Amino acid sequence: MRADRTAAAPVLQHVRYLIAQRPHLPVAAIARHAGVASSTLKSLLCDARHGPGEERTVSPAIAQRLLSLQLADLPCRERGYGGRSTDAAPAMRHVRALLAAHPALSQAIIARAAGMSPSTLAAALHNVAAGTPRRIQQAAAQQLLALDPDPLLTAAAVRRRDTMELQPVIDHLHALQLRYDRASRAFIARTAVVNPSTLASALLDHSRNPRRGIHTAVGRRILALDELPPPACPRRTQITNTGLLRRLRALCAAGWTLEDIGAAGNISAKTLTAFSAIHHPRSTPAVRGAVLAAWEELSHRPGPSTAARQRARAKGWAPPLAWDNETIDDPATSPSGIRNPSHQPPWNPDLLQHELRFLTRLGLSKAQALKRLGLGTQRAHRILTHSALAA
Repeated sequence: MRADRTAAAPVLQHVRYLIAQRPHLPVAAIARHAGVASSTLKSLLCDARHGPGEERTVSPAIAQRLLSLQLADLPCRERGYGGRSTDAAPAMRHVRALLAAHPALSQAIIARAAGMSPSTLAAALHNVAAGTPRRIQQAAAQQLLALDPDPLLTAAAVRRRDTMELQPVIDHLHALQLRYDRASRAFIARTAVVNPSTLASALLDHSRNPRRGIHTAVGRRILALDELPPPACPRRTQITNTGLLRRLRALCAAGWTLEDIGAAGNISAKTLTAFSAIHHPRSTPAVRGAVLAAWEELSHRPGPSTAARQRARAKGWAPPLAWDNETIDDPATSPSGIRNPSHQPPWNPDLLQHELRFLTRLGLSKAQALKRLGLGTQRAHRILTHSALAA
């Protein structure tokens, strides 16, 4: 053996032990934590798998780095792959005490002072406040607990040169949300290529201290947004819940299932079912945006479902061509060609069978379906057997 080399067997035994204890951790991660090139460690392991032969050797420096690597130095799943980590609760309690005692401080200033990203600190604060277990790097926790508020307050008193006033950004956010349905702050942030937690942290800091600003690049990206893409859609104040329900039923009458409508509007069929099942439905921005988006896409062409068409016909629902944009949202209007759209047709075997098939496909039992339809078991039996007795 060369004088500048050492036996690789003890090193390999130690590395294999580490791999066995962290089976989900890549070999490259072990090499990175030891300060060794991943190709070197992979080559060493690969050579060892080829069986006995000439004794493997390794440089003393590499051997020392790998042998000094302990299990506690490696990230693991239980700690969120955080390496040497600790419970975040004590540090987060200290941070909340600092923020409560000194309103001029911001989460971003505290995070930077502890060598953390603002989004990591915001997530840890949220998890601990919600009672969710959270671990953070041990070094970061120690720095947070050792923070002196006086230097932080000095830094907070001077606005950074790369920040701007936040109030114009807040006004622009409100304007976008008034113009669009389904325009949450997180959606607006993602559209502007901004981390939503960064925007949320800036807004929270501003609520505590109106002098706090926002990074100039982040603020300009949000201010540059003039239009929002789908699923956000322009808010139309004249849209009524009656009009939304008419649109939904008209699409069914055209042969579209709730699954088709939901896919076109980026919403679940279950949500649409819940909206349409209520006697006096009340829409949410998500339902309103979904139904309007589906109406724009599907109302001008027939759907593929015969069952949806038959069910709508049995219930007396008007198709899209029976409505126009000026009257569909007016509860006092009637669809063209329909004598009495508000009149529920009397129960008959065909209508009841269509309803039962539709509701049972949604996962309801027969008893639950009858309850939703407002029918008792005996009355439903009489309706279903009426045609057979008449024949």
